[in-house]
Amino acid sequence: MLFLVPIAILLLTAVLMIVLRVWRPDFGFHWLVATGGAFAAWLMVLFSYTMLPDSVLVLAWGPQTSYMNSIIISLDQISWPFAAALGTLLLGTLLSDVVRAYDLSWSIWASSLLVVGIGLVGIFSANLLTFILIWMAYDLVVILILLFQLEEERLRRRSVQVFFIHLMGTLCLLLAGVISASDNNSVFLEQASPMAALLIVFAAGFRFGALPIDSRLQEAPDSRRSFGTVRSLVSMGIVSSLLVRVAGAVDNVSQAGYLGSLVFSLAGLIALIYGFAWFFSKSELEGRQAWIMSFGMLIIASTMRGELNSSLSWALAAILSGGLLFLASVRSRVSRWIVMLGLIGLSTLPFTAAWSGLGLFSAPFHISLFLYGISISLLIAGFARHANNALPEPDGLERWIRVVYPIGLIVLPLIQLGLGGLYRAELGEVPLSGWIASLLILVIAGLIFYWQIRGGTIPRRVVGGVNTFLGLNWLRSFFVSAFHLLARLLKFVSSVLEGEGGVLWVLLSIVLFLAVLLITLGS
Repeated sequence: MLFLVPIAILLLTAVLMIVLRVWRPDFGFHWLVATGGAFAAWLMVLFSYTMLPDSVLVLAWGPQTSYMNSIIISLDQISWPFAAALGTLLLGTLLSDVVRAYDLSWSIWASSLLVVGIGLVGIFSANLLTFILIWMAYDLVVILILLFQLEEERLRRRSVQVFFIHLMGTLCLLLAGVISASDNNSVFLEQASPMAALLIVFAAGFRFGALPIDSRLQEAPDSRRSFGTVRSLVSMGIVSSLLVRVAGAVDNVSQAGYLGSLVFSLAGLIALIYGFAWFFSKSELEGRQAWIMSFGMLIIASTMRGELNSSLSWALAAILSGGLLFLASVRSRVSRWIVMLGLIGLSTLPFTAAWSGLGLFSAPFHISLFLYGISISLLIAGFARHANNALPEPDGLERWIRVVYPIGLIVLPLIQLGLGGLYRAELGEVPLSGWIASLLILVIAGLIFYWQIRGGTIPRRVVGGVNTFLGLNWLRSFFVSAFHLLARLLKFVSSVLEGEGGVLWVLLSIVLFLAVLLITLGS
């Protein structure tokens, strides 16, 4: 039960900040309150490693002997590293925000605490039913925060469209639970069928933001590094924790028939395209969605091959190395070397954090593995390219800020190094194909980076064509049209029910429903 304490600390701290804002509008120490709560929660998350494993049955529907319809949260070897990563991401965000604290609103820090608190509940989820409920709760909280923070009508509409796309992913997850319950009479991930696992993969694709990619929200400059990074990577962490559990519960799905092989190949193509977009993005923040998508496909591929450690390794690399780069708003001589530590955690060198990710290249071999290898090279080379860009510090920074800021950055690679040591693969666990893949990935990444710093460019037509493809305007138009159609339908139903004959329509609907129910029971 003690692993629930960090969640309570984060949520209560967020509530406290809201109360202080209402009670004392001139209160000027919101950053200290938020950082204190994040630090206390971070320590409790790290301490919870001594409690492994632990679980809590929150709510049960039906007989006490059956946990099929239960809400269960669990602390185990899968959920704890994600909790440590999200807790570290929050602490690093707040500590690094000190260089621009005067430009940030208190609501951004309170929102980050609230989002990470709900994210911890999400990664502690132990079955599909709990994941479905937490996904919906997380989406509702995020959409309310965005509607509160965003002032432009265009961005507010776009946030609702993103909410609708995420809802499609939740529906896919719900359908996966129905299929799993019908096949195995259980919604536990340990008993998920291959078809249910494929639906979970589709749900993850929606959640990673594949449809549509161009609907990512462009936050204001003062919150884009802070809350934008937290919101994106926490969402990724929740989805990744589900995929890692599926990877440890099902057999190789990528070889399960034509459909599984097709999805595996398609994910490899998407990983390559977004790896390309990440490398050639103008800045790391412009390419943040491409980073998430490319790593998301690596996690999906590892899940489909049943490689739990590989899926976990890529997820932690995306959150911690990516978080380090996205939060580094000042890159002086010292801080730039700290950011480069994330490159070590991202590399596939032996005994580094991402070394276990090479399990993706184990037998049986698939032609699409070449696509995944090149996409990893592009991710590494793109990280080096963006991290090498110097960002000057603001004028007039106090001495204590110059001390706190690098601490906020260095905590991310240190935790990544620690997690890599706890969950690293043994020498015999990495196949020969993984060693070969690691060598080729690093050589290709080095050549790409060297080509870029030597002035190598790609024709604008090629880059423009890729950006057009990544826009997916044709798919976006379809989902936006469906969204507007649903809105018009709800508006029509509301107008009918609010009219003079609304009561009659309600009574008629009840009669029709009872008639259908009686016919069904009679048959």
